[in-house]
Amino acid sequence: MTSGMRDSRRSILLVLGLAGAVLAPVLAGVRAAPPAASSAGYARYRVDAATARRDGVPVLPAATRAATFRFAPGTAPADRDAVLSSVARARPEARRLVALVDGLVDVRIGPTGEPGAIGLTQPGARYAVTLDLGRVALAYGQRGIDRVVLHELGHVVDFALLPDDAMAALQAGIPTGYGCDQGISGACANRHERFAESFAKWATGDIGVDLGTGYKVPPPGPTLDVWGAPLARLGAP
Repeated sequence: MTSGMRDSRRSILLVLGLAGAVLAPVLAGVRAAPPAASSAGYARYRVDAATARRDGVPVLPAATRAATFRFAPGTAPADRDAVLSSVARARPEARRLVALVDGLVDVRIGPTGEPGAIGLTQPGARYAVTLDLGRVALAYGQRGIDRVVLHELGHVVDFALLPDDAMAALQAGIPTGYGCDQGISGACANRHERFAESFAKWATGDIGVDLGTGYKVPPPGPTLDVWGAPLARLGAP
């Protein structure tokens, strides 16, 4: 999830509080992003030429579409498989979107370096995604791993691919959250967190009942399928 991003050059985090086996609501932090890849401060593309011309950004290159994740040297095979398996379990439309952007993603498994954070996405020329899978697995098992992986990749889809008008339509279908813990969750969650949470729910089909990660954002509606229809159409053949 995000860290209450103030602008497009901030880091994005998915975080939780961990006390023994009990997980508290999310917190957030901010860290500077890598060097800017565009005037917006991160790699931005569109999937078709007409939208790219309209928005003044490049079309997603064929080489990027064909590429896949880069895992940090020394990544354990089991950790690599855990990430790829979470993507493989997602709905086909979500897998297709991830396949469009995974060539932009550098994955590292381990602590994020931010207090309480279990996931961190840093936008830049490439997207650096850090996943604390050991901590997530201990607390929530496979459901938690799937949620964290798809949440962070939702951030990449957001920043790298989504036009503003598509994002506005998707935001309209996400209810306002409850409360405002530390000024970053519930009704205070920013649009990037609202989207990433909703993307993960749509991708996994899991609305997160009894799953303690997140920013207290209710499931999008009127149904996951209806909400995600614009995503399903994005870049479809």
